[in-house]
Amino acid sequence: MSKKGQTAVEYLIILAVVIIISLIVVGVLGGIPGIGRGSGEKASKLFWSLAPVGIDNYAISASGTDTVIVKNNLDTKITLSVFSVNSVNVANNNVLNPGDSVTLTGAIAACSAGDSFVYSVSITYNDSETGASYTYDGDGRKLEGTCAA
Repeated sequence: MSKKGQTAVEYLIILAVVIIISLIVVGVLGGIPGIGRGSGEKASKLFWSLAPVGIDNYAISASGTDTVIVKNNLDTKITLSVFSVNSVNVANNNVLNPGDSVTLTGAIAACSAGDSFVYSVSITYNDSETGASYTYDGDGRKLEGTCAA
């Protein structure tokens, strides 16, 4: 008789573990409002901050004055010829030494304060040492965030 009781308890424990894991997955994927919110924006910020030509910070605002702080994460001097967000180029042949940052401004997009946005990014830069030109789009990874006031 004790064998039947042990089997039932093991079954209930396994079922409880499966339910808990399912709730965690649903929460992370945003299935429960409020639990998964903001994870895409955090992942986007982390990804773009570590890119070869990284985005340290950005603010897309309802006022139309949008700001992107771009950092050279490479070990060579570069010339930033195109920095396009939402197909709007805000670069102006900016020269960046290794570790340097530049603040780019422009009217990238129209949005309402508090709304989420997802925009594509394309960066074209020239390596000063080799003269080679590179284009980087984050392998399709988008810039995500919330529109500022």
